[in-house]
Amino acid sequence: ILDLIDSLVNTDFRYSLLSIRTGYTSKITYADRNLGFQQQGLSTGVSYYHKTGLFADISSYWNSDLTSDYSPAIISVGYFGDFTNKWTYSLSYDHYMYPYTKDKDELAYSPITNSLDASMYFDIGKFTLSGDYSLLFLNESMHRIHGNLMYSLTGKDLGFIDRIVFMPTASVQLGNAQIAQPTPAFPFGSMEFRYKIRQLLFAEYGEQFIRYIFRNNREKYHELEYQVAKENEGLLSEYSITIDKAFGIMNYSLSAPVYLYINNFTFSLSYHYNIPVALPGEELILEPNSYIGATILYNIPFMGKK
Repeated sequence: ILDLIDSLVNTDFRYSLLSIRTGYTSKITYADRNLGFQQQGLSTGVSYYHKTGLFADISSYWNSDLTSDYSPAIISVGYFGDFTNKWTYSLSYDHYMYPYTKDKDELAYSPITNSLDASMYFDIGKFTLSGDYSLLFLNESMHRIHGNLMYSLTGKDLGFIDRIVFMPTASVQLGNAQIAQPTPAFPFGSMEFRYKIRQLLFAEYGEQFIRYIFRNNREKYHELEYQVAKENEGLLSEYSITIDKAFGIMNYSLSAPVYLYINNFTFSLSYHYNIPVALPGEELILEPNSYIGATILYNIPFMGKK
């Protein structure tokens, strides 16, 4: 999007453009977390950008660990424009389409298939500050906020290469997610629960002793009962599950993309390094991950007249 805005907004005249692309990523991540999975991905897409700022896009995705039933296609429509030649923005709506249905696979059914997105970009010399906000929604809703600081190094007319751009980027992602919190409970009023504790007391202290203190020292018996319940919490406890939404920093990342422009082709190769962060209440083991991505893009401009 940065290159698109640079090409279409900061020129003497605007023009329409058809863009065809295909890409590869060596690792699939969710909110920049790979959660221990080793998956690769391919994507294809076609975009049409009108000189008025309106655009439409359709993209499809393939995951090495999933069948085609679980590979989404995304349709996007939106608008990009500029406040000044250094301050630009885009607004869009995305709809995610999956071949499977809830009736077909209850566990894999996605409760979120829509997204409203807003982005802003501000150029400060060779630096670009950008911020992105996404509201994902349907049966549930989630928020994603990205902040990015980019630096551009550009070389032009290098043999057969029209332009080469190196754009190291530092990013932070914030968002929310549903956190399941299991809370152990000791249902002392349950006869089944009390029976299980009694059997453990018999095994540890002997049946005769336990029956004696039950008759003669009920307070001591209840102390032992509670002690055994705590020591065997995983075996005896019943758990209640509460669902909370936590918001906070989800990831820090560094990336180093290189773009080559040759006639109407754009080739990109990028390296990404993520440092995921657990949200408050999340009990996840999140380790840094890295991956590479590559994209080939072909532009068909409709230049018209100046």
